[in-house]
Amino acid sequence: MTTDIPEIGVPATKALKELGVTNLEEVASYERTTLLDIHGIGPKAIEILEQALKDVDLSFKNDVLPALPFKLTGDLNCDNAPKRRMMLEFLIGCALIEKEKLIKTVTENFIWDVVDAFQIQGLDAFYEELESHQVEIASLNVTQNISHGKFGALHGTQIAKDGSTIYFADFFEFESHQKDAKVKTITSYVIMDEGDV
Repeated sequence: MTTDIPEIGVPATKALKELGVTNLEEVASYERTTLLDIHGIGPKAIEILEQALKDVDLSFKNDVLPALPFKLTGDLNCDNAPKRRMMLEFLIGCALIEKEKLIKTVTENFIWDVVDAFQIQGLDAFYEELESHQVEIASLNVTQNISHGKFGALHGTQIAKDGSTIYFADFFEFESHQKDAKVKTITSYVIMDEGDV
């Protein structure tokens, strides 16, 4: 199923048709700057397209993530993979300890299982756990972010400003195969290196 392009004006619509772009999923395969360089596509059309893409959990190719208080690197390209984007949004929500972002990514009765350590049930309990272990993050590197069907995996490294490092591998199960499905369970493997503290 594809999503229609919103009304962006005759010149911009014509320019996209000349490229062979007929739906939002195809728009998402282009970088914002590439489209802006095409005669007929201006900032207003890009603004409308950006909002329409957001409405269906897509973005321009290689779109820059919002400004974060830490360096975010690695496998950040979600292309047309909404579950990869959801896992990345979850990771950012955890790093920022931002409940609104977490509400958008996990189910209310979500389960977090840290192997050989503990299991937490429910979004509120999960959020309290994050708050109780809050650290200032210097950098977050996503080594790989993959998804297939209703499953996904993400692993990488978090380095705090105090030098401590966490190596993580998270295995996600979504509530369904649908592209807007939320995370139902996460099984995490964590290795902590306390650094020079």
